[in-house]
Amino acid sequence: MMNDERKKETLLIELVKVSDKLDVDLMELGYLDGSSSIKNSLKKWYAKKKAIHEIKKLVHKVNKYEKEIERYEKQFENVDTWS
Repeated sequence: MMNDERKKETLLIELVKVSDKLDVDLMELGYLDGSSSIKNSLKKWYAKKKAIHEIKKLVHKVNKYEKEIERYEKQFENVDTWS
């Protein structure tokens, strides 16, 4: 159980880091304070896509762990029926 809690904590920490980095990147480009220009639109788009990619990677890790847990649970259910 502790291992699962640590994984959840690290996932939340990573999500916060990604969110903070996106805020910093957009602030540097002037997106959040309303002083955006057409020149920076590609950079803004790239920063958003990069953040979305990082979040997708984190979600993929979580789904991977959930599938492993389900597989182990099925194995243990089969062991109980054998006895």
